[in-house]
Formats: sequence, structure tokens, C-alpha cells
Amino acid sequence: MWLCPKCDREFTRKNQRHACGTGNRADVVRDRPQSVVEVYNAIEKFVRDLGKVEIVARERYVLFRSSRIFVDLSIMKDAVRIAIHIGRRVKNPVFTKIVDDGKQVTHVAKIGSIGELREIEPLIEEAYKFSQP
Repeated sequence: MWLCPKCDREFTRKNQRHACGTGNRADVVRDRPQSVVEVYNAIEKFVRDLGKVEIVARERYVLFRSSRIFVDLSIMKDAVRIAIHIGRRVKNPVFTKIVDDGKQVTHVAKIGSIGELREIEPLIEEAYKFSQP
């Protein structure tokens, strides 16, 4: 593991390109509808309960990483767009886009309710395990 001498964040590759610091998670949900804030908070709680996770927030984006990013979010006006990175393709109508880059398969969905989140929580957990070294 490599430790950035400026921000003390840990990475798997030496001199990993990154933005130092982890940002402020409160900024990404500021002025958003309560339903979006509730979905974001539920995602963050679920992810934190999985184990050691770093949360990086920038403007309207949030990345969850263990040794690498396993879930990333875009906070929208009416929903949270989630990208889940796992090692296999999953067919589910909740996913609006699926991209296989040869190393991982990214599944994208817009989550507007806690019920929709519950449907994909097992895949978030799978992504966390897939991200482990």
C-alpha cells in the first residue's frame, strides 16, 4: 500500500493519481429533497456497516472505496444515481446501463426510494467484497 504524503490517504498503487482529501459529504445533499437525502443516508449507513470504507465526496459525487472504489453515486434532483462495480453481469430491470470493461462490470441505476435500494443491497455487498485485495 502507498500512503499519500500530503493527505495520508492509502492506495494500492504508488503515486496513485487522486484529489487529496475526502471532501464534505453534507455538501452533496445540501438543498436536495428529503427523499434524496434519505436514500443517500441509507446507502451510506449500509456501506459503513460492511466494514472499513473511505467516503470521498466532491460536489454532487460520492465514492465509496475499500482498497478500490466499489460504488459511486451522483446526487440528482429527484434520485441518487448509483454505479455498482462487481465481477459479473446481473440482469435486472432496475439497471439502466451495464458496462463491462474486462476487469469489472458496472451496473447503473437511479434509486428514488428506500424500497428500490433494498433490492440492490446484496449487489452493493458483493461489490464491497469484490473490491477487497
